[in-house]
Amino acid sequence: MTDRLAKPAVAEMPGIEGLPRKSGELVFHGDWERRAFALAVALCEQGHYDWDEFRAYLIASIAAAGESPAAPNPAAPGYYEHWLASLERTLTAKGLLAP
Repeated sequence: MTDRLAKPAVAEMPGIEGLPRKSGELVFHGDWERRAFALAVALCEQGHYDWDEFRAYLIASIAAAGESPAAPNPAAPGYYEHWLASLERTLTAKGLLAP
C-alpha cells in the first residue's frame, strides 16, 4: 500500500492516534494490519462513516490502554489492535456489524 491516501485526515492524524511510520512510510508488521488499515480507509471513503467518528474510537482505545508516544506500554495492545477494535466499534455503532 502506498502512502498516497485519498483523505488527508487519514494520512495526517497527529498525536497518539498518528499512523506508525518509519522514514515516512507506513509500517505494518503483518498482513492483517495492512488489511485492517485498508478496510477502515475504504469503508470511510465509500461513505459508511465519517473519519472523525473512527478517529474518536481510536483515540479512546489508545488512551484507555495508557498509551502515549512519550511512554509506550509494551504490555498494551499494538497500534493496529487498537485500530481493529476501533473499526469494530465504528461499524457496530453504524449498524453495519452485529455486536
